[in-house]
Amino acid sequence: MPLLQLATSNPAGFSITTIVILAATLTGTIYILWKGIYNLYFHPLARFPGPFFARASPYPNVYNLIRGRIPFWIKACHDQYGPIVRVSPNELSFDNEAAWKDIYGSRPGHLNFHKDPVHVGSIESVPGVSTITMANDADHARQRRALSHAFSTKALMEQEHIIRSYIDVFSEKMKDFAREGTPVNLVAWLAYCTFDIIGDMALGEPFGCMDNEDFRFWVPLISASIKAGAFEQATRRVAHTNGTTQKLLLKLIPDRIRITRRQHLQYSKEKILKRMEQTQSDHKDFLYYLIKQLENGAIGKDEVIVNGALMIIAGTETTAGFLAGLFNHLLRDERVLDILVREIRDTFESEKDLSFERLRQLPYLMAVIDEGLRIFPSAPIGFARTVPVGGDTVDGVFIPGGTTVSVPMWGATHSERNFKNPYKFLPERWLNKEAGTDKFGASNPFSLGPRGCIGRNLSMMEMCLIIGKLLWSNDISMEGTQEVWDPARDYPGLRVYNNWMKPGLYAKLTPRKK
Repeated sequence: MPLLQLATSNPAGFSITTIVILAATLTGTIYILWKGIYNLYFHPLARFPGPFFARASPYPNVYNLIRGRIPFWIKACHDQYGPIVRVSPNELSFDNEAAWKDIYGSRPGHLNFHKDPVHVGSIESVPGVSTITMANDADHARQRRALSHAFSTKALMEQEHIIRSYIDVFSEKMKDFAREGTPVNLVAWLAYCTFDIIGDMALGEPFGCMDNEDFRFWVPLISASIKAGAFEQATRRVAHTNGTTQKLLLKLIPDRIRITRRQHLQYSKEKILKRMEQTQSDHKDFLYYLIKQLENGAIGKDEVIVNGALMIIAGTETTAGFLAGLFNHLLRDERVLDILVREIRDTFESEKDLSFERLRQLPYLMAVIDEGLRIFPSAPIGFARTVPVGGDTVDGVFIPGGTTVSVPMWGATHSERNFKNPYKFLPERWLNKEAGTDKFGASNPFSLGPRGCIGRNLSMMEMCLIIGKLLWSNDISMEGTQEVWDPARDYPGLRVYNNWMKPGLYAKLTPRKK
C-alpha cells in the first residue's frame, strides 16, 4: 500500500469527529506531559524545592485556593520544604522576616515589585478604571495621594466622635443582650457595627444595621464579593490573564458567586452618586476629601466610585473579621481575658472616659491586639508581586524576573522559625520584645511599603474602642463549645478566600460585676 494511502486510511472505521477528538486528546496529553517535564527540570525555578505536582503544574495551588485552604496548604509546604517554597511552576513563597521588606518595601537601587496579574480585587472590574489596590504603580501613587487626605491622622481624629457614636450604639446593644441573657452572635454584630461606621465615614449616610434590618442583606454580600474575587484568581492561575481561555473559565464560575461583586458595586454606586450630589455638604467623610480631589482633577469620577465601593468592603470586613477571631481567642483563654478586663476597668472610672487616645496607651490591650493580628490576621494570604525584568534578590537569593513572589501572612506568623510557640496566644511576647527570640518583623497584618493598608489608623481606633467598651461594661464567656471556631492547628472548620469566611460565633454576656 502506498505510504500516502496508508497515512490517510481509516481501517478501524472511526468517524471524522472521533478522529478529531482522539487527535486533540493525544495532542493535549503530550503538551501537558511536556509542560510538566519542562516545569520540573528546565524551568528557571527548577532548583527551588516544593511539592512535586505543585512544581509541575498550577493545579494543586488552584485546588487549595478553591476549597478555601490555601494559607494552610502553603504553611504545610513551608514546614516541609523550608523558608523558600515553589508553590506553583512560576511562583515562590517566602515565610521569612527579610522577605517582607524585599518584596513589599522600597529598596534603594532596586525597582519596586509590581502587583502580580494573578491578584484579583473584591470589586468587579470597570474598563479603564482601577481601585487603589489594583492600580498600577503610577495610578496607585496618584490615588493614594488623593485618599491620604481622608485617612490622615488629623482627619481621623476630627471624626472620632462619629466613630464613637456608633460604637456607643453597639455598646448599648451588647448591654441589652447582657440584661436579657440572650447569646449574641459576635460575627454578625461586629460586622453591623463596622458597616454602620464605614457607611457614615465613607458616604456620609449611616446604614442603620444596628437599629433595623433594612441594609443587613448587604453585609453577607461583602464576604461573598471577596470569595468571588478568589474564584476569579483561580482562573488567572491556570490561564493567561484576560486571554480567551481565562475568559472562558470565568463562565464556569456559578452565577450566584459571580453576581455578588456586581451587586455590591451597583449598591455602592447608587449611594456614592447620591453623596456626590451633595456638593455643599460640610460633613467630612471620606468622600468629602475625594470630591475635593475630583474637583481639582487629581482623581476621576469612576475612580471615586470604585474606591468608595472598596472602602465599604475594607472598612467592614477587615476589622470585624479580626475582632471576631480575637474574641474567639479571648473567650478560650480565661487568663488573658482576666488581665485585659482588669487593665481596662482599673484605668477608667466611667465608660464615657474611654477614648482612643487613652486606650492606645494601655500596654496589655495593645499587646493583645498585636498578638491577635499575628495569630488571626484578617487576610492570612500572601499578596502576590512580580519580580522586575532582569531579576532581583529576595533575602539574598537571586530570583529570575517575571517570577511571582509573596510572603504568606499565615505561614510567616505561624512559623517556628519566626515565633516561639506560634500557635499559642501569648500577648506577653509583645511586652518585652528583647527578652525572646521572636522575629516580630515577620508579622505585618497591614502589609508594608507603598501599598500598605491606608486604613490602618481607622481600624486601630475601631479595635480599641470596641474592645474597651464591650469589656468595660460586660462580663463575657463562650456560649457552648463553638467547635467550628476551634483554632487547633489551622482552623479545620473555617475557610479562607483572601479573607476569612466566618460562621456565627456566639458569646454569653452578663452585666459586669461591681
